[in-house]
Amino acid sequence: MILSAKNLSKTFTSPQPLTVFSDVSLEANLGDTIAICGRSGEGKTTLLHIFGTLEPPDRGQLLIAGELATPRKSAELRRRHIGFVFQSYNLLEDFTALDNVLMPSRIARSPLSPQKGLQLLEEVGLAERASFPVKLLSGGERQRVAIARALCNNPSILLADEPTGNLDRAHAKQIGDILLSCAQSHNKTLILVTHDQELANLCSKRYILQNGKLEK
Repeated sequence: MILSAKNLSKTFTSPQPLTVFSDVSLEANLGDTIAICGRSGEGKTTLLHIFGTLEPPDRGQLLIAGELATPRKSAELRRRHIGFVFQSYNLLEDFTALDNVLMPSRIARSPLSPQKGLQLLEEVGLAERASFPVKLLSGGERQRVAIARALCNNPSILLADEPTGNLDRAHAKQIGDILLSCAQSHNKTLILVTHDQELANLCSKRYILQNGKLEK
């Protein structure tokens, strides 16, 4: 079991108390591909952030690779086990595609070789853009850089928040195929939040978050 979430609850207190979900549980093994769907405002992104240790739940517990994700351990667990792909890419616009891919390893003070970064870019079909500043790339190309970056530190879990949300249908399908292919070829657990039903249908497990509950 690479991820085990038990009875997670989250309430926002401002401007007035609002419980976005309660008693949410999920288990994921290496190689699982999991889609979480639901209407806007149901708390999907918040749940993904909790899975990624970016914010804590109000109640419940999260285990990553068998370790409890306490506030003290969260950053280390995130560095060792989790890679993120965001809807808005979250890339460094003035840096090259290769620099962006290698950045997580540099932040972790265990820098990868440029050759390894090039291999990751080649895997997403973008090796020829390695020296291009990200600001010159298209949306689909930026998301491919983001996928390669997410794989940089060899995480166990890939978390993707609306990875095709900013793309047209053709590029959305391309990104979905690349994301699933990379997860499967590297034996990663993929958990993604999406409104894209075609992308959700590519995953081995599908859930819907609605009315504060996560259901198959």
